[in-house]
Amino acid sequence: MLEALLRDITATDIIAFARAVQTPADYALTQSIMPERQINGVKYRTRRTSRRVNAAKYRAYDAQTPVASREVKRIETEGMLPPLGQKYLVGELETILLAVRRGQDASELVQSLYEDTAAHTLSIRSRLELAVGDLLTDGKFTLAGENGLTIEYDAGVPSANMPTAATPWTNPAADALADEMAWIEVLRASGAPMPERVLTSYKARALLASNDAYRRAFYGQPAAQTPTGVLAPNEVDAVRARYNLPPIEVYDVQIPKDDGTMARPIPEDRWIMVPPNRQQWGETQYGITAESIALTTGDNPAIELEEAPGIIVTHGWQDDPVQVWTKGSAVAMPVMYVPDIHITAKVY
Repeated sequence: MLEALLRDITATDIIAFARAVQTPADYALTQSIMPERQINGVKYRTRRTSRRVNAAKYRAYDAQTPVASREVKRIETEGMLPPLGQKYLVGELETILLAVRRGQDASELVQSLYEDTAAHTLSIRSRLELAVGDLLTDGKFTLAGENGLTIEYDAGVPSANMPTAATPWTNPAADALADEMAWIEVLRASGAPMPERVLTSYKARALLASNDAYRRAFYGQPAAQTPTGVLAPNEVDAVRARYNLPPIEVYDVQIPKDDGTMARPIPEDRWIMVPPNRQQWGETQYGITAESIALTTGDNPAIELEEAPGIIVTHGWQDDPVQVWTKGSAVAMPVMYVPDIHITAKVY
């Protein structure tokens, strides 16, 4: 009976539906900061080349051209993309089957399968959003005994790119302007591009409104005459524009965990200065799962090989005990190519 009910629900339809599910609009980390990319494999690989070119030397006419030294350093990192996913059993299966036996159609079962498919897709994208936040927070993506898996991917972010504010910004006397300009100088000294934007929490951004350095800058007062009152958001922006500081994007996403708590991908106290051309900086890479390989084989494959990377949702049934299940799967993680062109600062 179950086999007959599931016959018209094809793997092709399920996967197409899963990949049409929209990522939540506020998931900025996997959509714009470290955007998703599908790779045709199960390994991530990063290549970074550091090349130093010295200035040429003058020479006298008819003298031999001096031989220069070439300094090239190439760093390659390779590893396996870890698997993730989850499985659901169709709830109230007995009620659905009894209704079918009484002459009703299987629409309730079909609806349940598609609802679970959407939930699988969201759960995987939510875990990847947390993973990118983990990497941005401390330069490492770490799994410590998660479902028996312990790994650490260290992107090699220099300590200078993960500073702490000289005085916590919760103190109005903290010189937030000097802090941020000093961090930009760290980027300039390494040849990094100017940051395109800042990603931070509403709380961290709000601290600038009562910051003494911002108030003095807005009103043009010396340090001995710090104005009182709180700046409006557009007044904070005016100060930042005057000092050529990047615009601020507020990121306050919270994601539910299976223990009933809410997790922030990025702590509230972080100030992340994001570079332009982010696909050259880092990505959220999706590889090929064992399930997708199985679906591309045989005389009548459910998906083509080029569709194999990404989120895969499968479904099936068993008769001992009688169960219908859906399973969402992916192999994916964030990868950082260039570790020294951004700043992740702790501001309080």
